[in-house]
Amino acid sequence: MKIKTIDQFYDEAYEDFDKRVNDFIKDKQVVQITTNETATGDFMTHTLTILYEEVKND
Repeated sequence: MKIKTIDQFYDEAYEDFDKRVNDFIKDKQVVQITTNETATGDFMTHTLTILYEEVKND
């Protein structure tokens, strides 16, 4: 198994963030996605940690 951490960019639209995540997982077998939000001052950081396995193409 592998993990991938993806942060949402400061000014990135939710739709663009969703597209980046979906593009990453489209050829993976996702086991779990964990979300995290951290507030620091006026900024909110949204992070996903994806636990996955590579899909083997025979």
